[in-house]
Amino acid sequence: MAYLFDEDLTLGILSGLLTGIPSLLLGIASYVLTALALYVIARRRGLNKPWLAWIPVVNCWILGSLSDQYHYVVKGEDKCKRKVLLILNLINAAIGLMITILGTVLLVQIISGAAHGAGSAAMMEMVMGPLVGMMGLCLPLVGVAIAILIIRYMALYDLYKSMDPSNCVLFLVLSILVSVTEPFFLFFNRDKDLGMPPRRDTCADIPLSEPPQENDGKDYL
Repeated sequence: MAYLFDEDLTLGILSGLLTGIPSLLLGIASYVLTALALYVIARRRGLNKPWLAWIPVVNCWILGSLSDQYHYVVKGEDKCKRKVLLILNLINAAIGLMITILGTVLLVQIISGAAHGAGSAAMMEMVMGPLVGMMGLCLPLVGVAIAILIIRYMALYDLYKSMDPSNCVLFLVLSILVSVTEPFFLFFNRDKDLGMPPRRDTCADIPLSEPPQENDGKDYL
């Protein structure tokens, strides 16, 4: 029996594996470092539900809460980045899910049309609906993604400033330009509070799951 051997295909598969596996491992390591750092900071600073840092999509609540806490305790300002980030991330996830569903429907339509020998006109009619739907969702997806990036980097700057004010700008710029550095900045500075007021002996949790009440920040620090 003769076996067909496509050298180019084999090399392509091996190349994909060699480049994909390190990227996957780096992505997992970055996620774990970021989640661990946010969890430690949130727990140490008395935020409610610090374990949310480990949950995809909703982990933005912890970053936003740390930013809101910084503004309230240091500047006396009541911000709501945690709520805005959570809402935007949920919208982004919903749009992404709809695009995935439409893409699956589009693929099924193409396979089905090809299997039944549909003509060009019939094939175009079959795929037009899902294709238009996907294209229509791309613009809001990009808009929401840009909004998430802007607000997230604002919250990240607040967190960096609460940990190490002298290097916060450098950390933010490097995090934007070389995103892989962000988890390391968070992890290695997780025990710093150089930008926060001195702690008091008696401290209480700041219930950032609810709007800050009077003296919440003062009770904590």
